[in-house]
Amino acid sequence: MPAEGALRRGGPMDFSLIETLRWERGGGFVRLERHLARLARSAAALGLAGAEKAESALYEALPPSALPGISPTGGEIGKRQGHLSTAATEMGKASPHPISPPVGEMPGRAEGGVPQPTPLRIRLELFPDGRIEVQTAPFAPLAENTVWRLRIATTRLSSTDPLLRHKTSRRTLYAAARAEFPATEADEVLLLNERGEVCEGTITSLFLDDGSGILKTPPLASGLLAGVLREELLETGRAVEARLLPEDLKSGTIFAGNSLRGLIRCVLT
Repeated sequence: MPAEGALRRGGPMDFSLIETLRWERGGGFVRLERHLARLARSAAALGLAGAEKAESALYEALPPSALPGISPTGGEIGKRQGHLSTAATEMGKASPHPISPPVGEMPGRAEGGVPQPTPLRIRLELFPDGRIEVQTAPFAPLAENTVWRLRIATTRLSSTDPLLRHKTSRRTLYAAARAEFPATEADEVLLLNERGEVCEGTITSLFLDDGSGILKTPPLASGLLAGVLREELLETGRAVEARLLPEDLKSGTIFAGNSLRGLIRCVLT
């Protein structure tokens, strides 16, 4: 029985929902609005409660050194109470350049104290009982000229599995695909579906620059995650959905990307 159907019928819930965000000094959470919206959509679709507490949980988990880097209410942290200001929402509008650094959702300025010197990787997990856990760790952005080696796994995804559209803790297939190649041979591993269509990487969405000026990315119908960066590029017209086969990747430039890392150029090896 598909995961969504099992949940709707009161079946066992053996996974959690996950959002992985990037926090930057002076910019705050990157694509915060989009991450919160995706979490809320997935929680509603899968029957999980507690998504409305995610925003407050994220700010409560920030280390004290990060607080000088945010100004969610125009400089008055104490008055925020879990709501974005209009100015913050406006700052979340996308950049017109698809390969530019990520644009933060939250404006920031110094509020006093010692600022957090490095970006943070922040992982939020919403459990079936409504509990939320947030983990933070230093994050080192990739160099601008980074090129990842990409390999194609024999592990297959199913285009009929609706759970693939949600970011969950159910990672067995992705772990199996990643295990097919050592880190010395591949920086990311690409999965296909049962029809041989390109779906996604183990931790990234896939994009193809075929020279048309608009990136191509596989449709959700192929069986893949509705990625936050992917969503932004589609909504801003910098990408379109297109069915892709492995042979299509032999011409043009391949990019893998997610909201944490941005777009990364890849070579298929």
